[in-house]
Amino acid sequence: MRNLIQPITKEVGIITIRGRDYHMQTISYGTQHHVHVFRKGALHLRGMVFETQQAYDQWKNGMHQLDLFV
Repeated sequence: MRNLIQPITKEVGIITIRGRDYHMQTISYGTQHHVHVFRKGALHLRGMVFETQQAYDQWKNGMHQLDLFV
């Protein structure tokens, strides 16, 4: 039987970027770590998944996040 890895979810909380509120959490699967970001109040809609902290920081600092949500 395989040893399944349970994901570890850490709730970071609510962050505000350019006047918009986002729900942020990190999820770890063994050695893999992801940052998940969703619009606050719209968790049922598609959010964004960043595979590295650097990818998240790049989005936060330079991308136009309003265009990333469909």
